[in-house]
Amino acid sequence: MKIFQFDYQHTPINIEKSVLCLGFFDGVHIGHQSIIEKAKNEGYKVSVLTFDEAPAYVLGRIKENHYLTSVSDKAEILENLGVDCLYIMEFNRESAMLTKDEFINKVIRPLNPAKLFCGEDYSFGARGEGDPFYLSLFFDVEVVETKLDNGKKISARDISRLIEKGDIELANQLLGRPFRLNGLVVEGKHNGRKIDFPTANLKLDYPYAFPKSGVYFGYAYVDDVKYKAIVAVGIHPTIMPLSKPIIEVHILGFDGIIYGKDIFVELLIYQRDIKQFASLEDLKEQLKRDKNAAIKKLK
Repeated sequence: MKIFQFDYQHTPINIEKSVLCLGFFDGVHIGHQSIIEKAKNEGYKVSVLTFDEAPAYVLGRIKENHYLTSVSDKAEILENLGVDCLYIMEFNRESAMLTKDEFINKVIRPLNPAKLFCGEDYSFGARGEGDPFYLSLFFDVEVVETKLDNGKKISARDISRLIEKGDIELANQLLGRPFRLNGLVVEGKHNGRKIDFPTANLKLDYPYAFPKSGVYFGYAYVDDVKYKAIVAVGIHPTIMPLSKPIIEVHILGFDGIIYGKDIFVELLIYQRDIKQFASLEDLKEQLKRDKNAAIKKLK
């Protein structure tokens, strides 16, 4: 997949026609995937136009820029879905002031789309004045019906809220894959080794939606090798409690040194809440139960 990062004054000029999918695509959830699948049926190469930052955050409509996917996550997922070209436009206060006609002429036209695909609620241009109907005055446009969950539109924001509440299984269902966190393994207090349960402290490399505190089962990927994993999100209240939650990963069947490595974890199951134990022995017994449960529940 080809990737172009640009600002609106330097939009790449595409000679070869392709179908162009429009949207922010955070999470590339099943609603977004339906747009991609529709576009793939046209017989052209498939391109996606997205932004590097959420317009709602840049414009101050939301206070925190928490995302389901980083730019690199998004690129990898889109490539796996069969997208041929990804255009990532810089979105800032200046580009937000483009009128709907300026956005069409400076951004969309140079990409030479044979047809546009977007969701029903797609908007563009200053104050979101452009919509799919306005696009249809200038291009062949297919508006893809909104995907619903229990009668409600599937949105990245709602999936983020599910993750923050610990409802990881429903979040994954709406994503169409496990929620994933990428980060750098950094040194911690080595408390895990003291109780024969070493963990890798994960420093997130992107402002991901932060999972609810608790113990999760999932998978860790180290050097492209997949391992079963237990992921603890919290302040580990039994041993040297912290002021804010961290993410610790116990990788089953792995005994190497991974400080300084970039790894990622997938969260599949919310197993239990974090709690304070009366003694280290009680904690160790619970961790043994967690390990046995993880081995049974993870394929």
